[in-house]
Amino acid sequence: MNKATIRVYIDGKEMLYSHKNIIGAINAFLPYLTNDDLDELSLRFHSLKDHRRQKEYLAHLHAKVIPIQKNRHDT
Repeated sequence: MNKATIRVYIDGKEMLYSHKNIIGAINAFLPYLTNDDLDELSLRFHSLKDHRRQKEYLAHLHAKVIPIQKNRHDT
């Protein structure tokens, strides 16, 4: 995949990458998207959430098989 550099400017100033600013930028652009764009975004969001759920579940299963070492510093 080709990595693109994205810079967002608001009132001539580059927007810092924070969760709050990114959500604000996304919400600002949503009214300009077509219904097809929104459908595509919805599918992408669902697949991203499913992928995250699978990763969380696998991490949980992996953590279950690791024994707790109560006295690991006592050597």
